[in-house]
Parts: sequence; structure tokens; C-alpha cells
Amino acid sequence: MSSTHPPVPAARRTGGDRTSSGTPSTGLLINVIRTLTSSVSEDQRELEKAKLEKGFKESEKLIDRLVKERHNDVEHCLVSFREVSTGITTCREKVNNVRNALQTCHSLLECRRDDLKKLWLENSQQKYVCEILNQLEELKEAPSKVDLAMASGQYQEAARLISVSGELLNGKLSVIEGLSQLRKSILESAQALAKNIIREISVMIVVDPFEKYMFDIVLSLSPQRVQESEQCQKLYEKAISKTEKQSLSSRLAFSVAALSELEGDSNVLEQVLHLSSLEIRKQVAASVNLVRTKSAIDSGDRSLEGDQTHLTQLIQMIVQQINECKQAYSVLAEIVATSNNQNEGKKDPSQSNKLSNVPDNASHVMSSFWESAQSAVESLVSDHLDITPLVSKNPLESKKRLFRFDATAYAGTSTVNSSTAPNALVVCQPSAYNIVPMFPWLRGLMESIEKSTGKQPCPLRIFTHNFITDMFVERVKANLADKLELALRASENPTGRNQNVLPSCEKVLDLCREVHSLIVHMDLYAERFVAIWLLLLSEYNANVNKMYEGTTLSLAEIEGSVCRRKISAAWAADEDISRLLMSLPNWQMAAIDMTAGTPTSPMIESEQEIRQRNERESDILIGNLATQKKMEKIELVTDMNDVRALAALHESLRWFAVEVRKLVASLPKQIEKNLRGCLVHLRQKDGQQLENEPVLKVMEEFVRQLESISDTCLLMLHLELRVHCFFHLLPIARPRNSSVHEEIDQEVVDLGRDLQTFHQLLSGILSQPKLRYIFDGLGHLCAAIFIHTSQHMPRLSEAGKKRICRDVWGVQQRLSQITGRREAALDRARAFFELLSHEPERLIALLPDKRSQFSPMEMNHLISLSVRSHPVLANQPGALEQKLNQLTVILKQST
Repeated sequence: MSSTHPPVPAARRTGGDRTSSGTPSTGLLINVIRTLTSSVSEDQRELEKAKLEKGFKESEKLIDRLVKERHNDVEHCLVSFREVSTGITTCREKVNNVRNALQTCHSLLECRRDDLKKLWLENSQQKYVCEILNQLEELKEAPSKVDLAMASGQYQEAARLISVSGELLNGKLSVIEGLSQLRKSILESAQALAKNIIREISVMIVVDPFEKYMFDIVLSLSPQRVQESEQCQKLYEKAISKTEKQSLSSRLAFSVAALSELEGDSNVLEQVLHLSSLEIRKQVAASVNLVRTKSAIDSGDRSLEGDQTHLTQLIQMIVQQINECKQAYSVLAEIVATSNNQNEGKKDPSQSNKLSNVPDNASHVMSSFWESAQSAVESLVSDHLDITPLVSKNPLESKKRLFRFDATAYAGTSTVNSSTAPNALVVCQPSAYNIVPMFPWLRGLMESIEKSTGKQPCPLRIFTHNFITDMFVERVKANLADKLELALRASENPTGRNQNVLPSCEKVLDLCREVHSLIVHMDLYAERFVAIWLLLLSEYNANVNKMYEGTTLSLAEIEGSVCRRKISAAWAADEDISRLLMSLPNWQMAAIDMTAGTPTSPMIESEQEIRQRNERESDILIGNLATQKKMEKIELVTDMNDVRALAALHESLRWFAVEVRKLVASLPKQIEKNLRGCLVHLRQKDGQQLENEPVLKVMEEFVRQLESISDTCLLMLHLELRVHCFFHLLPIARPRNSSVHEEIDQEVVDLGRDLQTFHQLLSGILSQPKLRYIFDGLGHLCAAIFIHTSQHMPRLSEAGKKRICRDVWGVQQRLSQITGRREAALDRARAFFELLSHEPERLIALLPDKRSQFSPMEMNHLISLSVRSHPVLANQPGALEQKLNQLTVILKQST
């Protein structure tokens, strides 16, 4: 073995190598062992044994040879084996030492485990106690912190503190005794915080919207006036110190979130709505008091109450405040709805928002608001309405009414049985008529309520409708009946705005304007009020007819005090005569003046047209009046008061008709459209009934009836002067004793005086065109009367002829003074009687040249009077017929 060579490991043979080599294999050895053990033959075993020994020897030789050949390697393996064996032994000893040390540590740890566990438990207990002490300290400070947060408006922080404190008291500290006082303090703080938050929400959704409009009134007052009222002073200070805050939505969201943090009453939303409802009433009362104060300041006397102007201002402001309040409530409803949606995702119902315990809170908030607002407005309206049954206002059932309304299709059957609170705060005297200025604003509010709630009709509309239909309409009927009765019974001396209009007519028109105002302001009830208007017109129409009849009827003592018409009234009532006279141009010209409001071209008559219509009118009148045997003075209108009444009645009714038509025309188009489809059933005092007639048509018919009476009055005045002419001039034909030196006849003097009196009276009432209509044509008529009466004159002496001429001249002079014209028509009458100065023969010769001046009939009258007045021919039989035949022949020859 050389030490210079490293040991080389012995080569190992694999199984394949062994089988392929010449040495016996392992299999052979096994076969040998099997043969030795299983062979029966001893020889065989010996043989096998010999083979085996031989093999061992060969193997031994081989091993020895190999050992010799691999001596170094074997030695090296032995050394290595020795080293490895020594290392393994050393490791085993170390492992045993470690195992022994571990066993010793294990024994020591088992001894200290109980001590460590005890110490750990004691440490944990000390930490828990310290934590509880800290929490108790926080609980003690919680009320003061909550108060500070509330004072600074940090409601969410205050709610968080209370919520945390509540969780501690109801959680870890719930088993600790002696915390009842602290628990009570926290509960009181929570309740105070909840009240503050609820109050703050109420301020944001009610107080601020209401005060926003009250600030405008206060700021409009002078500083001196503001100091006179404590309420104004507070509002003024609040208005000038008001600063811009966060938006209403964010402030409400913070307040609602803070309220949601609190545990307690689950009906917190109901508390908010209840307090807000009470606050709405308070703010409405504050608004009333503020307007009342402003009214007192405006009037200069605090003891005086305002008028309907301040009431209108109040109801307008209340409606605006409610609309502003509605917007705030809408924001709150949106926040509550959002909170509901957030809480739907929470699995734990105990963690839900306390504002979401009511189903559909958003609609509940708005319905609660409208309920509170309607209640407050209804109370306000009730305070300003005299809600007293109509029976109590008129306890005397025996009092006779001028007219009744129970025959109308709109007559009410019930009344309101409530009464106004005696100590109600109002801005004006309570009256049922206060509903008129309030109704337009109430109507807008009611429509807004119904649109928002979807409920029709809303309670406010039901209240308003019941009041108007059951009480107000009846009150209007009763008041108008009283006013109409007073108007028709009062004196008719003109003292109003128009001296030519009867006071009763002005007052009735004022009543019509009052009803018109009701129709315009309360168009929803236009049908009811227009029915009252019809009754007013019907009653006034009946009264006017009664007034006209009283003026135109007289008692005839001769006929046993039988009532009969004046002559002029009888003619005016005659349809044929009135229609004929109204067809003449002079009436049409007067009619143009009656409708002066309409643009028309003026009518111009020629001289021939004037003469023709005067002749036509004279023929009509002479044909009716000149044939009467005798005219009684009682058949004339001699009382100038009656004349004035007729003229005033004409002007009044014409003015009244124009004004009523203006009122009807001024109705809004929508109201007029609705009324056109309205049918009315009306029973008049004269027994006439109007069934299912259009209301506007019936109204126009009443106006036309009044116009007809007005036209009849003017026509009667026109005829009355002509009746006076007949009454005074017809007696001139009677024979009388008179000398040449006598003045004009007394009848002519009386006629002139009557004409002058009529003119003086009518000129102050009638317009010039109407005055001309009455007095124009009188000259032609008087001339025709003079000529016509000549046929009834038995004879005329020279003095009689001169007397007649003086009479004609006297009438002409008087008419000229009145009309300002010469009245040339009377020249014809004077020329007629002047021709009597000629002999009949000469007269017959002259008449053909007078054909353009006199008619053949008038020429016959002239010849007849000339013959009767001739001292010789008057006594000759057949002389008159002879002269008339001569006249006829001459006239035929000259044609």
C-alpha cells in the first residue's frame, strides 16, 4: 500500500456483470442450497457440497488475489468506515444530550405554565377595567359635549355622541349597577336633541318660508313704525341679521340624518309633522297679526280694522307662504324617500331609519302638509266670514220682500250653521262678502292642492263650495233684495253722479255691477249669480212698468173714478200709431242720438222731406184727435213732476240699458261662453214664465223691454205736446164775443205757457236731438190745426178773422222763441185766414195760384168758411154748393 495514492473505492459488480462472468452466480448458489436441502441422495448432497467447497475455495483465492491487488483501496475503506462510525457515535451522544436538555426544559415549562396563565388573566382584567373606566368618563362628559354640539348646530355630532353612549349603556355597561342617573342624563339629552332637531326642521320647512314674505312687509315700514310693534321689531331684527346659510336641501339632510342616529320613539316623523302643523297655524296667525298691524299703521289708528284691500293682501301672502312651504316640504319628502330606499338594503331592521317606519313616507309628508295647510286656511277664511245662518240675520219672517228667489233654478235649500269665533284675529270686519276678494287666491290654492294630492275635490274646495252655495248665494240674494227695496222706495230727486238719471236707476245699476263683479271674481258660480242678475232686472222691469203706469194713468171723476190712460200714453201704447211714428225720419234721427256710442253717419233731411213727414204726422194726429167731441184736461199730463219723471225715466232707462250691455260685453270670453250654454227658468210677477231659455238671451230681452219703455216715454212726451196743441187750439173754433182790440185768446196764451214750461223742463234733461224731435213739427201741426178747425167755425166776423190771425201769430212767436227758428209753417195758416178778407168770388179766382200752398180739401174749407162768413151768401140756399162747384171747375181747368 503506498501512501501517495488516494484510496480508490472497490469496483462493484452489477447483476448483469455477475451473470455474464465465469464465476458462479447467486442463482447457482441458491440452486445448490435448494439441492442440498431437497435432495434425498446423500451422494448428491456430497457432490453438491464438494462443488460448493470448491467454489468457496475458488472464491477465497479470488478474494485474496483481489485484496492483494486492491490493498490500498481496502485500507482506505476501512479508515473511512472507522471515521464514519466514530462520527455517528458522537452524533448519537449529542442527540442524547439535546433530548435530555429538552426533557429538562419541558419539565421546567410545565412548572411555570400555571403561573403565566394566572398573570395573563390578571393583565387582561386590568385592561378591561381601564377601558370601562375610560368609557364611564366619556359617558360623564357626553351630556356636556352634546350641549356644546347642539349650541353650535352640529346635530350630527351630538346625535353620534348620544348614539355611542346609548350603545355603551345598553351593551357593555348594561350590567353595571349605579348608572341610572347617568342613563337618565343621556336620555334627557337625547330627548332635548330630538326636540331641537324637530324644532329646527319645523323652522326650516314652515317658519322660514312664512317669514320670508313677512320680512317684505316689515322692511317696507319706516323704522319709527317698526318700533311701535314688538312683532315688527323682532322680524326686522331677524331680517337684517339673517345671513346666507347652506341650501335648504343640505340642512334638511343633515337634520334628518342626525335624527336618524337617535334611538327612541319610532314615530319621530309624526312628531315632526305634528309640530309643523301647529307651527303652520301659528305662522298664519302671525301673518294675520302682522297685516292687522300694518292696516292699523296705514289707517293711523290701531283701534281701526282694515278693509278688504288688506284682506286681499293677507290671503295673497298666505297663499304665497303656503306655496313656499310646499317646496320645503317637497325637499323633506325627497330626503325621507331617499332614506327609505337606503334602509331597504339593510338586513337588520333594528338599524333602519326611524323616519322610515311609516309606509310611503314621501306621500305621507305631503298629504300631512296639505291637510295642515287646508285646516289653517279654512280657519282663516272662516274667521273672516260671517258664518251666521241667514235666518238669524233676518228674524222677522213677516217682512215682505220685493221679490223672491225661490222660483229660480239655482235657489239654495240649506244654510251653514257654524258661527265665527268671537275672539278671532281678523284684518277686517267679518262678512260673507269677504269671500269675493279671497276666492281667486283660494281657487289657485285649491287647484294646486288637487294637482299635488290627486284628490278631487279637496277638503278646502268642499268647505268653500258649501259656504258659497249654501250661505253666500243666499246672503247675496237677501242683501240685494234689501238694497233693491231701499233703492226703489227712496226719493227720485236727482242727487247722484248724473243729474239726468233717476237715483233708483243708478242704485240698481250699482247692484248690477256688484253682481257683475261677483260673476267675474267667482266665475265658477257665474250661473248662480247671473240668475240673481236676471231677477234684479225682472224686478226693476216690473217696477219701471209700475212707475210708468202710475204716471200715465189718471182718475176720471166724471166716469165714476174709473182709471184710464192719458191720451198720449194711449197713443204711444197703440202698436200701429207708435210703429208709424217711429218710422218717420225725425224719430230715426233721435234714435241715432240714443245710440251715440255707435259710429253712424248723420241723417240730413231736405226741406221737402221735412214738410212731407210733418204733413204725414199731422194727418195721423188730426185724423185721431180732431174728431173727438171733447178733450178733458185730466187726459193731459199737466203735472210737471210727471213730465220730469217721464223725461228722467227715458234718459235713465236708455243709460241703464247701455251700461248693462257694457257690463255683459265686459264679461271674460270664457264666462260668456259658459253662460251661453246656461238655460234659466224664471217666473215673473205678471205670471209669465221663461222656461229653458238661454240666460244671456233673457237678459237681453229684459234690457230691450226697458229700452222699449224708454222709447215709449220719449214718444209720449212727443205726443203730449201735440195733445196740448189740440187741447188748446181746437176750442178756438167755438164762437165767442170779442172786440177788435182784444189780445190773443187765452187758449193760445195757455198753450204758449205750456210749451215754454215743457221746454224749460226738458232742456235740462234731454239732449238737443231729442229736444228737437219733441218740438220740431209743432209749427206745422198748429198750422194744420188752425186750418182744420176752420170747418167747425160757424162764421167769422172781421174781428174774428183778426183774432184768429193774432192767435196764429202768437203761437208762431212763442214757438220761434223756443226753437230759435221762424216757424214758417204758421205763415201758411195766417195766409189761410187772411184770404178770408176777399169776397168769395175773388177768393175762388185767387185759389188756383195757391194750389202749392193749400190742398183741395183746405181750399174747400176756406170757401166754406168764406161763404158762411158772408152776410148775403150765408143766407142763400145752395150758395155754398155753387161756390164749391165753381172752385172744382176752376181747379180742373187750371191743371
